[in-house]
Amino acid sequence: MKKLKMVCLLTLTTVALSACTIKKPPQNLAIKGQGTFDLKTIGIKIESSLPKNAKFNILFKDDDTKKVIYETTIKTDENGTANKKILLDSKNKNLTGFLLFKPEEQPKKIQEKFGKYGENIRPTTEGYRVGKKNNKKYMYIKQYGTFWKFGKLSDGGFLVFSKDKIKQEKEGK
Repeated sequence: MKKLKMVCLLTLTTVALSACTIKKPPQNLAIKGQGTFDLKTIGIKIESSLPKNAKFNILFKDDDTKKVIYETTIKTDENGTANKKILLDSKNKNLTGFLLFKPEEQPKKIQEKFGKYGENIRPTTEGYRVGKKNNKKYMYIKQYGTFWKFGKLSDGGFLVFSKDKIKQEKEGK
């Protein structure tokens, strides 16, 4: 009878331990950023498949000086949408925007779905990147924002976020 109890106990322990190591399948994640700008302001709208309170880091970098000139964090509402109007002088500046989704900065509910190190983010997500953090493989989302003017004489335009920075052709070259 003792052997039967021991076999049952070992079997139960094995099943419990194997259940802990079952890996979640990759999860779909949709993030679409866009915006508009004029000489003094930038308006950003992010639509995502994330729940309320997901965090996005927004950065703007001056391409000429390579310095970050603005940085903020915004959170999604109950529809997975985030909006932000930023006062920023963009006149005569070559700017690049960055939209970042960092799994380690998310609320526990979101980390449970996508993993603390992004290990459950599907690689087909727009802007998917792989790096190292604390000697572990780390997955995150990084999208580049390219500023497009409405016209040659215009002081405004729109901002498009995508996986890579879009190269703009110079007129007359």
